[in-house]
Amino acid sequence: MNASLTKDDPVVARPQGTERLAPESVRNGEPFTVFYGPGVGDIFVDSTGRIRSMEQSLWRMLRSAGFERIVFSTLQDPVYFRDRASWDRSRRPARRTSGAADRSGAGGMYHAGLRGPLGGMQLLGSASAAEPDRDPATGAGAARASGISDPFGVMTLTAHLRSTTHRTAVVFPHADEFLLHNRAPRQLAGALAEWAADGVEGNQWILVFNRPSLGRVAEFLAQLGHCPQLETFVTERRAEPARGGTHRIELPQRPELERLVHSIRLRKGLRVEWRDLDRVVRGMAGQPQTARVWRERLHHLRESERTLDRDSVRDWLGGSVADERTAWERLAAMPGTEELVRRFDGLRAEVAASEELRARGRASRTDPPSRHLVFTGNPGTGKTTVARLVGEMYRDVGILERGHCVEAKVSDLVAGYIGQTALRTDALIDRALDGVLFIDEAYELSDQRDGFGSEAIGALLKRMEDDRDRLVVVVAGYPDKMTELLDANPGLRSRFPETNVVPFPDYDPDILQTTLLNRLEQIGLRTEADTARTLRQIVEGMHLTRDKTFGNVREMRTLADAIHARWAVRVGRDVERPVRADDIPETYRTHLPRPAPGPEHLLAGFDQYVGLGSVRAELTALTQRLQMRQERGTKAFDPPHLLFTGPPGTGKTTVARQFGKLLHAVGLLRSGHVVEVTRTDLVAGYVGQTAPLVRAAVERAVDGVLFIDEAYTLVRDAGGNGGFGPEAVDTLLREMEHRRGRLVVIAAGYPDDIERLLDFNDGLRSRFTVTVEFPSFSPEELEEILCRMAAEDGYVVTGDAMQRARRYLEAKRGTHPRSFGNAREARKLLEIMEGRKAARWSAGDKGNELLPEDVPDPEEGRAGDGLPDGMGWPV
Repeated sequence: MNASLTKDDPVVARPQGTERLAPESVRNGEPFTVFYGPGVGDIFVDSTGRIRSMEQSLWRMLRSAGFERIVFSTLQDPVYFRDRASWDRSRRPARRTSGAADRSGAGGMYHAGLRGPLGGMQLLGSASAAEPDRDPATGAGAARASGISDPFGVMTLTAHLRSTTHRTAVVFPHADEFLLHNRAPRQLAGALAEWAADGVEGNQWILVFNRPSLGRVAEFLAQLGHCPQLETFVTERRAEPARGGTHRIELPQRPELERLVHSIRLRKGLRVEWRDLDRVVRGMAGQPQTARVWRERLHHLRESERTLDRDSVRDWLGGSVADERTAWERLAAMPGTEELVRRFDGLRAEVAASEELRARGRASRTDPPSRHLVFTGNPGTGKTTVARLVGEMYRDVGILERGHCVEAKVSDLVAGYIGQTALRTDALIDRALDGVLFIDEAYELSDQRDGFGSEAIGALLKRMEDDRDRLVVVVAGYPDKMTELLDANPGLRSRFPETNVVPFPDYDPDILQTTLLNRLEQIGLRTEADTARTLRQIVEGMHLTRDKTFGNVREMRTLADAIHARWAVRVGRDVERPVRADDIPETYRTHLPRPAPGPEHLLAGFDQYVGLGSVRAELTALTQRLQMRQERGTKAFDPPHLLFTGPPGTGKTTVARQFGKLLHAVGLLRSGHVVEVTRTDLVAGYVGQTAPLVRAAVERAVDGVLFIDEAYTLVRDAGGNGGFGPEAVDTLLREMEHRRGRLVVIAAGYPDDIERLLDFNDGLRSRFTVTVEFPSFSPEELEEILCRMAAEDGYVVTGDAMQRARRYLEAKRGTHPRSFGNAREARKLLEIMEGRKAARWSAGDKGNELLPEDVPDPEEGRAGDGLPDGMGWPV
């Protein structure tokens, strides 16, 4: 800047101010200072306890910063002053001009370089004539000029700034409205541009925008369109905050709020409970509210003749303010948080040690380590509650100033149009500054379409860097999805190091039971011992069958509320009656153990099948064992994984389906459904795709049976040919361990193939504890199977036809002993016989008998699967 102030700054009295508007916020050497933030338009409580308006506080701050003349401008009053000194320094004696009348007398606002339609006419009279706006604290008056035009107002303000006699600030306390509605936009834009390029160093334009963030100011100026120089200034400062020229006016902190309480106490008679005052003020400072809101609330307390204490502010601050315990103690009281307590105790020790090292001069000021956290776990495990406590604990150790928690979903960050996501994210972060931004289900950022999730991540990363001393971000979600999110973005992974990932495991049945009983007690219900034992069984069942959507503590609250509803219907007004097992809804009673039926009843479903003697023996032993445990009152065992060995067609798939139903009937599996897969369902052709296929199949089979036919084919490519079968086996083993008690895996195949599979991985042999053999059917059993199949279709096989069929099947077995399909071959033969029967039916034979001529020649069975007489019936 070419021009500069030529007069030494005089010693000026420093008015009392506030922490939010410190003189340091106006940096010398800048053409503009832009104010914004949530505190714009608020009231301010200065160090003397007096409540000031925004304008009064600005004047005091600028005077403390060394400005001798402070000029204000709004749409209503284009030029006005709040103090006599500024007004006096703006007056000049009217000058005589050629041909003009004598205008000596009272001073006027005239500048040597100012030319306009009013010439040397006096604009502002004396303070008394102008009816000044008095500052009750200082007696400073104001002089206003409301009748001048916008172009002349801009000229007047520019002339004041161009003066080098007194250090001058021109203040627009409502810059949004002034820039939007001023009727001289061209003159104003030109004045701003000329000033930025060649102004008087030390003088400044002060613009106050009622916008929560600098991003919103930039957005407003871009939409305005006629102040490009100011828009460029704000955009550059937004990209480089350290350059200065902008200042965010914050919400009040604890010292100012304490002064506000005492101001209303002394001037308005507010009653205060002294022992609660520190806790209450600390709670007030933890809320993102303006001083204006707090003043209205405190006035309401006084008017209602209530005392300011922890109970009267409960509605404003929540229940924590009434809790005598510190945030650390509340965390320790939460179930299952022992590891979290150790982690935050370590943080407290780390901060204390760092402060001591700096105090002894043994540590230099460095960038603080990352304090951002990742919470991983299922719903209802306390992530949101702990996030709120993190803010308080970080505040207590000095990491955060306020410690409030702003809770958000991904939808709060992501917009549907280009450019809006960054603004929305910035606005959310502005609310969270000096506290915690908690983003639940944050993994959804990577699922957003059209790249808006990436835009939100970019804006979040920038603010985490720019505001690293004022912001802690906590992201939460399911463990696997959060890992995928962090791994997909190196910037996120660097801000959230592995040491800052905090797991929240599902609560165990003991904690869930305690939570449930506590909830019932809080509602006012009494629970007797028998009912508590029944509820324990239900809780254990819910815990055993949980999936990733299981709500943990939330589920217990839901159950307690459901019990309360049924109990209330039963007892009416007789509320002294305790909760009974009948008050538990039926949907929850399915978790109660059921007496195991006798083996005869359970295995009745196998009576229709032929040749399953060894199978029935294994299943009988299993059901007898479970029945014995129930009679002894001991806990049921986890259902075993099984190997079904035998040639094709011996009933392995059929028995697997029945086995799932059996395990469900005895209560070892919640569902008992069967998911049937082969190699093609589990093994992919590309790196990294096999494990997800296996996990997906297991997920479908949870609480039921996963049946893998021809299981040996999983590792048939394990001889160094680059196959992915071994990956499938490794993933399956991990899932079998992880899903213990909720998954039964049945692997089926030829006996020697199953042995090779077990030899491939020792872990498989230890997981599959039961082997069920399915031997080939004898000729007599095949005859019985054929007979039963024919009877199901309404046919009768004659004796001669059965003899011929037996010879046909034996010939088939002799030709292909390894691939002989047993019951499948019987089904194929029946289909051939039915085809030949159909030819006789067309010729008039309407009987239901299958005759010897319907059976192919045994030699045809020895030759293969070809059909006689050119028939096209499938074999």
